[in-house]
Amino acid sequence: MIYNRLRKILATALSLLLIIAWSPGYAYQEQEGGGNPNMESAKKSPEQLQALAAPIALYPDALVAQILSAATFPDQIAEASAWQQQHKDWTGKKLADEVNKQSWDPSVKALTQFPSVLENMDKNMSWTSEMGEAYHTQPQDVMKAVQVLRKQAKAAGHLNSSSQMTVVEESPDVIVIKPANPEVVYVPTYNPTVIYGTSYVVPGYTAGDVAAAAVIGFGTGIAIGAMMSGGYSWGWTAWGCGWHGGTVVYGHTAYYGNAAWHGGYGAYGYHGYGTAYHGAYGSAAAYHGVGPNGAYHTGGAYQTAYGGAARNTTYAPGGAVHTSGTGYSNVTGQGYHYGATSTPYGGSAYHGTTASGEHVAGGTTAGGEHWGGSGGALSHDNGWSSRAASSRGWGSMHAGGSGGFHGRR
Repeated sequence: MIYNRLRKILATALSLLLIIAWSPGYAYQEQEGGGNPNMESAKKSPEQLQALAAPIALYPDALVAQILSAATFPDQIAEASAWQQQHKDWTGKKLADEVNKQSWDPSVKALTQFPSVLENMDKNMSWTSEMGEAYHTQPQDVMKAVQVLRKQAKAAGHLNSSSQMTVVEESPDVIVIKPANPEVVYVPTYNPTVIYGTSYVVPGYTAGDVAAAAVIGFGTGIAIGAMMSGGYSWGWTAWGCGWHGGTVVYGHTAYYGNAAWHGGYGAYGYHGYGTAYHGAYGSAAAYHGVGPNGAYHTGGAYQTAYGGAARNTTYAPGGAVHTSGTGYSNVTGQGYHYGATSTPYGGSAYHGTTASGEHVAGGTTAGGEHWGGSGGALSHDNGWSSRAASSRGWGSMHAGGSGGFHGRR
């Protein structure tokens, strides 16, 4: 009962924070010519953009479009990758149906059909964040960089049509890549440092196990028939590259990804991004960022006539999640705090105090046994919470991106 009350308090606080902070009034509207005018000073050179785009430039056009758009949602990439790791046995229509229920951006949903790509973006979160910032602030320049890379690979003799993909040089400035079989997509594997005939050092990116030779390989083909026949708006055929307009195309419309993007951690520096609100009913702010080791950080705070609160969450590269938070209630005159941790190996723990002064603590073992509570064992623990990381009561808890506190169900 006490634990449920704590959850209710935290859910209300975080929901208010997210509702206010992500007010439609803060949605950035793309201006003619592309790019955020407030980020002009952060512009990257053509060589920097070519290095960033090198790992994906030889992918099919639709997959390039999905990646560029999804990279502007690094938090959703991390969440979707973790979700997919829990449901590895889902494929085809079953996977598409379950993905369709999620609140992720269409580009992130689309990438769940390509688990290796999604996982790679999650593991290389610094690169993903940098790529997302580049596309948001310099969309036309990014699209040009992709075409420059394709021309380099073709001139070096490494980009040709095959049984897996079709390469068409539509004009001197545009090379289109699409699946040879429209119902089966092969994700190319190649070494971005050698495939172009020019050596590129990709910032914040580890290619993994790829051939040292300048050749393009392919894994197992991904059947996309379920997406084509299932009526999903985010399916394969909805995506493309508007090479002449210099943008991703989604549903026959130019698509720029996350309208609230304001930068992120990348190999060229830390910028951070977030939103803020100040009004008659109070104030709120939220931030997102990616650390140099790939850890993803979110946080936020709000203050109203009824009290205030702040929380921070870190998603570690290895799968652990840490959240901590504090707050106070003007109604009761008391403060509260909570902390929790989960690990990818099972087991969790949490502790906290409510605004009425009640204490709660508990969790689950790796074997799924429940422990703790307030004067007795808890009847339920969702598997994500965990104990504090320090004696001061600061730890972590998985806070959902759609508002409130949630975990595995």
